[in-house]
Amino acid sequence: MVADPGDSLFGAIDLTIHSRTEFVACAYYASLGFAVPAAIAMQLAEPDWRPLVLVGDGAFQMTGLELTTAARYGLTPIVIVMDNFGYGTERPMLDGDFNDVHPWHVTVIPELIDSGVAYWAETEEQFSTHYIAHSATPISSSSSMSSLPRTTFRRRSSA
Repeated sequence: MVADPGDSLFGAIDLTIHSRTEFVACAYYASLGFAVPAAIAMQLAEPDWRPLVLVGDGAFQMTGLELTTAARYGLTPIVIVMDNFGYGTERPMLDGDFNDVHPWHVTVIPELIDSGVAYWAETEEQFSTHYIAHSATPISSSSSMSSLPRTTFRRRSSA
C-alpha cells in the first residue's frame, strides 16, 4: 500500500488489511505526487508485490503519467485516484482558487499509454463492484491496472 500525502493518507487510516503488507507514505506536504513513482520503485524492488496506490487528483496530476513507466516495465500497480477537485487537504488551511485543479478524464489514461484498464466510481458500492470483479481476474504481467475515478465504466479489450 502506498498513500500520497493529504486526504489519501488520512483516508488510508481506516483501511482494513487482511494479510501482511507494507505501508509506505510520506507525510510531508512538499512530497505531493510521491505515491505513483513510489509504487513503481516498490514493484521493481519486489516484483511479486502488487502495490495499491491511494492518490488525490492534484497529486496525480503531478506524477500520474509515470504509469507509462509501469507499463514499460510490465508492472501492475492498482491506482485509486480520489477526486476532490484539487488540493482538498489544503483548503481548510487556506482556501482559494489556487487549490483547484483542472479536471482530467483519467479513465482515458490506459488508452493514452496503451496499457491497463480504468473504472469510474462515485459510490463505495460501485468501487467495490469494480475492484472485486477486476481483482478476481488475473492480470498479465504485461499490463498495468489503474482504477481511476472519472468518466464512465469501460474495460479495454486485451486483443
